[in-house]
Amino acid sequence: MVRHWTAVQATARRSAVAAIILLAAWTPTAAHETKAVGGMRLTVGWGEEPAFSGFRNFVEVDVADGAGHPVVDLGGGALSVEVSFGDERLSLSLLPARGQPGKFRAWLVPTRPGTYSFHITGMAKGQSIDVTSTCSPETFACVADVSDIQFPVKDPSAGQLADRLSRELPRAEGAMAAASGARTLALAGLAGAVIALGAAIGFGVRKGSTGR
Repeated sequence: MVRHWTAVQATARRSAVAAIILLAAWTPTAAHETKAVGGMRLTVGWGEEPAFSGFRNFVEVDVADGAGHPVVDLGGGALSVEVSFGDERLSLSLLPARGQPGKFRAWLVPTRPGTYSFHITGMAKGQSIDVTSTCSPETFACVADVSDIQFPVKDPSAGQLADRLSRELPRAEGAMAAASGARTLALAGLAGAVIALGAAIGFGVRKGSTGR
């Protein structure tokens, strides 16, 4: 009985450790990168992390002074962010987050998983801002494929459906063109047969008239 209880306890401990490891692996991280600009610090990242393709998210920029206090008033300045993914670019205004001093946001929906960069520019309290942050294990989370967390069936995303459609459409157009060509040839052949039949009938009629 004692051995059985000891075995049960050992199994329970192993299960608890495994659960803690899994929980730690799937707990959303709040990874951001901090950049020093003059006497200010800008902390850049996704507002919702982990970030998944096809889900609304926002670029978040925390602006603080050298002592770490939130900068609420930009002193007549304004900030914007250029989001880049491969060769694609999108410029958005960074607007103050309601009820969260020093935080500025720009909403978007990342439609593809992969590497994103944020180029922050503008003016804050007379200080020119020009910093770039790219997602990585050391900065902020790159966008993950939403299929990683889909269950029980992994459905294709809107982006994947669009890619598939763009691949299949030329094939469908080619098949339609081939079918149209075959139809044209068939109609031409039918017309030729009709003409030949008409000529044969005409020849027979003339031959019969001559025989009389």
